[in-house]
Formats: sequence, C-alpha cells, structure tokens
Amino acid sequence: MKIFVTGGAGYIGSHTVLELLNAGYEVIVFDSLEKSTLKNLDEVGLMTGKEITFVKGDLLSYDLVSLLKDQSPDALIHFAGYKNAGESVLLPEKYYRNNVLGSFLLLNAMKESGVKKIVFSSSCSIFGNPEKLPISENLFPNPISPYGKSKLMVEYMLKDYFIAYGISSVALRYFNAAGAHESAKIGEEVKSTGNIIPLIMENLLERRTGFTLFGDKFNTKDGTQERDYVHVSDLAIAHIKALEKLEDSNGFHFYNLGTEVPVSNKKLIELSEEASGKKLIYTVSEPRAGDPDFVYADPKKANIELGWTPKYGIEEIIKTAWNWHSRALS
Repeated sequence: MKIFVTGGAGYIGSHTVLELLNAGYEVIVFDSLEKSTLKNLDEVGLMTGKEITFVKGDLLSYDLVSLLKDQSPDALIHFAGYKNAGESVLLPEKYYRNNVLGSFLLLNAMKESGVKKIVFSSSCSIFGNPEKLPISENLFPNPISPYGKSKLMVEYMLKDYFIAYGISSVALRYFNAAGAHESAKIGEEVKSTGNIIPLIMENLLERRTGFTLFGDKFNTKDGTQERDYVHVSDLAIAHIKALEKLEDSNGFHFYNLGTEVPVSNKKLIELSEEASGKKLIYTVSEPRAGDPDFVYADPKKANIELGWTPKYGIEEIIKTAWNWHSRALS
C-alpha cells in the first residue's frame, strides 16, 4: 500500500514514516519544513534502507488534487498543522487558517482525486478542562483554545465527509507525545520544541537557561500538574493500527491515545535528573490560566478496537528523550 503523509518530516510524522516503512508500506511525505527539517527523514532512510518520496509544499498553496492524482495513494495520514495552544490564543487566525482551512483543502483534494481513507492527528485538547477522569471518548468535547477548537472542527469535517462523500477516517486524539526512537537517531527537533520534557533536557544540557515550573500548589500529590505521557513510537504504531482499521471498517472512528498513568512535573524533573546525572536549576511561577490539575486518558477503546497498547512507560520515555537530546545537542 502507498501512504501519503502530510507533515511527515516532523516529530511524530517521522517516527510514523519509520514504522510504515518497516511494515512494508510505500511512503510519500508532503511537508513545508516550516517546523521541521529533513534530518529525521534522512535518518529514517538510512535506518530502513528504503526510499521516501518527498514533496515540499504547503497545504494552503499547493495543487493538491493534481498531486494526489499523480501519486495515487491508498490512504493519507494527516499530521500537518500548528500545535501550540498558548500561541493559538494570541494568534487564532493562524490556527484556523492553517489547521482548519488546510485540512478542508486536503479533504476536498481527496474527494476530487478519489482517495477514500485518512488518519487524522487530533488531540486531547478537544476536551479542554475535563469534568471527569480518566478521559474517555464518551466525554463531551469542550476545547478552550483555538488550537483545540481547530482539531475538533476537523473531526466534524471528517464525520460529514464520510456521510456525504464516503471518505472514511480515524481521528487519533493524542495525549502528551514524548520520548524518541530507541536508536537515538530520530527525535523531537529543537527548533520546534515547546514541550516540557525537551525543555528540561535542553536546560540540563545547558543549551538553554531559565526553566520555569508553572505552579507547585495544584491539588496533586506533589503540588505540580499531572499529565499522561505516551511514547512517540507507540503513537506511530497506533497510526498503522488505524490504517488496518480502515481496511475493513468504513465510517468515522475516533480514539484517545494515552497510558492512563498521570505523571507529575516534579516526577519528570526527578527522572530526567536521574537519566542525565545532572541537576536542573529552575524557578517556580504562577500557574498558567486554564491549566487543569490532572489530565489523563482512558485508552480502553483503542485497546479493544485497534488492538493498541502502549509499550513504553515514563522511565523509557525519559531515557530515550535524554539519549536523543544529548546526542543531537552535543
């Protein structure tokens, strides 16, 4: 099968491309390289010994219909999009234009070119501040940021495009993607980082100074926020499981991808210090507006319907992240 991957040069995208190639899929990557580089894809090519067709372009300006007709993929995986929730509050136009309009143009190109299957990179941010934990698919979405709203809008489009045009889809709602490939050859590029684990690693490596812990008086065991971290390689496998789901099940499907194990920010720091043998210097500030105490997934639906179960725990996530960042930044 031939899979067309938008945003395939990015963090989760490149790990998924690796797993696709290892599973025998043919891959075409479409990426603007605005938030990524070709470094990870080059490494993936060396690791697999397989060719990756690469097309540089932007969803908002490329002739997607001609491209899809020319490449004739069997299915799409759609990663391309902006993902900083805080930035989206300040720049909502940027997020609605890129994430929503870009996806709309892609879906229309699929309709015009006859491609009928897509796996979409969604987010747990569609739930906002959850009223019930763990977060299952039964919880009503209530996003609080334009980023989260943009992801939910695309999910609505996917449902409607199946009803009207027969385009089947799977929306994978990630919780906190983290870690790096066990080889330490691919990981999260520094230029696009904004997540807590890469920021901890950069500070431990003295590539950045001034790490801030946002709040230490939450209603948690150690006073810091607790989140559900899922290894990027586990997420990559979930995309292959989603493609398999679309082979024998039409419709619009959606799954929460997490571990159901919340980990506190202080625990992340402790584990990172153990992995690195270094001490993190940080300051504590007031919590950011809208940050909930706990966020973690109920992944049972994905376990049952996709046959997906995370392989890695938080210790492996931190270890692989440290190995990647210390290699990449040294």
